[in-house]
Amino acid sequence: MANVSHELRTPLTNIRSYAETLVDSAGDLPPAMEKKFLGVILNESDRMTHIVDDLLTLSRFDSGYSQLNLTTFPFADVLEDSYQAIRIEAQRHDHTLILEGEQGLPTVRADRERVLQVIMNILSNAIKYTTDGGRIVMSAGFDPDRVWLEVTDNGIGIPPEDRERIFERFYRVDKARSRESGGTGLGLSIAKEIIRQHEGKLLLVDRPGPGTTLRMELKREGPKA
Repeated sequence: MANVSHELRTPLTNIRSYAETLVDSAGDLPPAMEKKFLGVILNESDRMTHIVDDLLTLSRFDSGYSQLNLTTFPFADVLEDSYQAIRIEAQRHDHTLILEGEQGLPTVRADRERVLQVIMNILSNAIKYTTDGGRIVMSAGFDPDRVWLEVTDNGIGIPPEDRERIFERFYRVDKARSRESGGTGLGLSIAKEIIRQHEGKLLLVDRPGPGTTLRMELKREGPKA
């Protein structure tokens, strides 16, 4: 509750400050400045909405009310969809985004939309925490029981003392950069829970050099339940 209060306090304070300025300076501010202030209010409102939506999602997971919609689909298709969905954002930051994988990726039984949500979260983090002009690689593979995806970037990386904390709720590697881009610090917590429900794995891969590698593993036959 302390974390939630802290996360909501900042946007609420900003909204009130800008709204009070608009009220107190009614008719005195240039139209361009009024529009800018209103834009800040809208952005901060959106930020609060994202926080609340993420909290509701986690609440459903915690209470057991969130059910998976299991279907069978080609694993390669969800990778291609996520690649195409994030490609423009990567280009906006001048990132090189590469999708590579083994030939003949199999089908997988899973909740397609939830898996896509996890992949998009991982990719968004890679873009967010990589300096413009970086490199992000999606590499996929499989064995008789599993399929997997690794997303590797050459971004700021994660300090050794924080590596065990990245799946904690509200944890951020770079708090200033996360807040600037609208991050709630809940995305990886939600992703971890989605993969846990699939009886899969979402983990940080230890690799030398700069950057981060996250690995998602799913059972080809899906969860037992």
